[in-house]
Amino acid sequence: MRIAIVGAGGHGKVALDCLERVHGKGLEAAFFDDAFPSLPDALGVRVIGSISALLKDDRFDAVFVAIGDNRRRRQITQRLQQAGKRLLTVVHPFTSISSRARLGAGTIAVAGTVVNAAAIVGGGVILNTQCSVGHDVVVRDFAQVAPGVHVGGGAVVEEGVFLGIGAQVAPEVRIGAWAVVGAGSVVLEDLPAWTFCHGVPARPVRDLERWT
Repeated sequence: MRIAIVGAGGHGKVALDCLERVHGKGLEAAFFDDAFPSLPDALGVRVIGSISALLKDDRFDAVFVAIGDNRRRRQITQRLQQAGKRLLTVVHPFTSISSRARLGAGTIAVAGTVVNAAAIVGGGVILNTQCSVGHDVVVRDFAQVAPGVHVGGGAVVEEGVFLGIGAQVAPEVRIGAWAVVGAGSVVLEDLPAWTFCHGVPARPVRDLERWT
């Protein structure tokens, strides 16, 4: 399978590792990154062009957007979709994804991820190392669940939310769109959109700049 990976940074390297685990010797991968040509390769895989070049390149079966920044990942994904590119969903073999859960296009579930029954995970989401998403949870498009995060049953994580390393989200709470929850925080009640929140329990600390 020929796969284009957008972004040759840290998240791109993780995505490549996941893809190699899934496809083995059947994988033909290449990176596209706006640092081309000054960035020649990542983990021995060539960077062959800029992101704009990929829009015109039809050699690949699918594309995965490996950009950690949620806003940037959304922008690039939308450009690729408008160009008719097929987005790949990547699931590391060492995960536990319920057959009754749903993962959207362009989402990645890294090693150790657990997604339980009736959870709905949108498109372009990052489910990072050893995170868990409980039953009936909704994680909307372009959110990011960092390593060691646990989201309790029935919680709603709105679009573009970033849950920092080790954050804990209690059941049934809602985190508003594009909010950022700091590492190690414990979310016990609803949090508003476009805010940076931190603490035990988590509270809004400051407003974030709205860009949409």
